[in-house]
Amino acid sequence: MKVTVSKLAQGIFRASAISLLLGLLVSVVPAQKADPKDPKNAELGLEMLKKVIDARGGASYLKFKSLIATGQYTPFDKGVSTIPRQFVDTIVYPDKERVDFGKGKKKDRDIQVNVGKTGWVYDGAAETLKDQNEKQIQDHLEGMEFDIDRLLRGGWQAPGVEIRFYGREELRPGERANVVAIQLKPEQTIYLWLDRNTNLPLSLIYEKIGSGGLVKNEVRFFQYVSYDGVKFPNIVDFFRDGVQVSRVNYQSIKLDPPINDEIFAKPASVKALK
Repeated sequence: MKVTVSKLAQGIFRASAISLLLGLLVSVVPAQKADPKDPKNAELGLEMLKKVIDARGGASYLKFKSLIATGQYTPFDKGVSTIPRQFVDTIVYPDKERVDFGKGKKKDRDIQVNVGKTGWVYDGAAETLKDQNEKQIQDHLEGMEFDIDRLLRGGWQAPGVEIRFYGREELRPGERANVVAIQLKPEQTIYLWLDRNTNLPLSLIYEKIGSGGLVKNEVRFFQYVSYDGVKFPNIVDFFRDGVQVSRVNYQSIKLDPPINDEIFAKPASVKALK
């Protein structure tokens, strides 16, 4: 997503302020909950999801088969941002993804590739090329399950998934977000916060078991920009138990670009790496 440095800086400042406000309000303002037994709320939930899809681009949002996104990825340490890294994210749906971090010499780059239930990684600092271990692959597969685009572009229609209007949460005094509950399985529900004016996603919240017990995960979306008739958030913030763990700033997104499948194949050696 092409923006000037000054606009990007202004956007990050606004997003940070809104993130702080959202975090405070989520923790202190109770939801205006809808009756989970009322069948009308199931119908309303479906209507809201369809409005989200239309807001993102309708048929154009649903039909693209691949994308290449560029931008900066910033890890956070105990809620404090560290050094950002450039990235290129190449996706071919349904299950191929390659993320290149850094650029230039091989020692300055890192690569992660996933294809179905397999994957490999290149560590530039150590100059090593390895298959992903079981945990790395599982983490990627779980990440796909909670990815908003995969969810909206078909995940919500999977067998056994239940959807309903959950209620409204307050964003700021006098302003509330619509919340749709998407139950993927009996023990796993995603809560999607929606802007009541634009129908665009503001936040995606879910809980999962971590090493220390149940962990609350939240993904927040800011600054939607249209590319080829499809709206994507320019800034995406990730939180774990209320503490920010990373930020993605997109600079460009190309839909259905030409992609050679060879980029997903594991090279024979580090020397063969491209």
